[in-house]
Amino acid sequence: MPVFNRFRHLLSVCLAGLSMGVAAAPTELYCSRPIRVALFEFGLMYRQAAGDGIDARMLDAIAKRTGCAFVQVVLPRNRIWAELQAGTLDLATAAIPTPERKEYGFLLPYMKTRNLFLLDRHIASKASTLEQFEAGNYRLGVVRGFRHEMAYDSLIARLAKQGRVIESADVNELFKLLDRGVVSGILSQPLVFNAYYAEKQLKAKVVIHDWTPADQFSVGTLILARKTFTPEQAKQWDALVSDMLRDGTLLKINSQYLPTAQARDLLYTGPRTPD
Repeated sequence: MPVFNRFRHLLSVCLAGLSMGVAAAPTELYCSRPIRVALFEFGLMYRQAAGDGIDARMLDAIAKRTGCAFVQVVLPRNRIWAELQAGTLDLATAAIPTPERKEYGFLLPYMKTRNLFLLDRHIASKASTLEQFEAGNYRLGVVRGFRHEMAYDSLIARLAKQGRVIESADVNELFKLLDRGVVSGILSQPLVFNAYYAEKQLKAKVVIHDWTPADQFSVGTLILARKTFTPEQAKQWDALVSDMLRDGTLLKINSQYLPTAQARDLLYTGPRTPD
């Protein structure tokens, strides 16, 4: 092979190797193998029947940016927490921060919302306040493994001691509890219950109350299992989520499902280490 051709061949190999190294390095910053990620039935965030939602499209955007491969599964909320702790699940979406979850996961906030109280219209005149609901002999429905604003979680704890909390496996079952009169009220978020109103025909059956203090809301995070990811990788993921919040990527995804104002309100704007 002539000297020039040998040099060109060597240069091509070196450039190809350099190119591969540049492409591979970012991926290694985020993952070292395919990531098993759990989604769950959660209104506009994810509908299993359609295989679509805000969280699913966010994961698609993350995959494009990082080069990481996702193996998606749909699991009940309680099983998600158990598998994250065991290390059989790597990542999950829309996790509300709690001290326990911080022990087994890195929490990266990306959304915020508020739970509202959906009250059976038949008892609306008897329970026009949270105190009246608690004082009455009414039962509350919640999804097993869900967390809410502090005021609601405190209420749930008190009612549970009286046997007045009925747990469901997922959001679909929760709305069935209310529809069938098994419970007199449920907690849900607009981005969830608006997705179920028409098909469950609940709009004429409930009165919606906002009974939590104005400064209380729910933060949704990506939770990365500590048994899978290193602190250095978690920092890279957090920077990635911050970039997607800042550059309009998440707003664009939210806007595919919500009016612009609501899409913007869904974006998390607080500190990167939420309580």
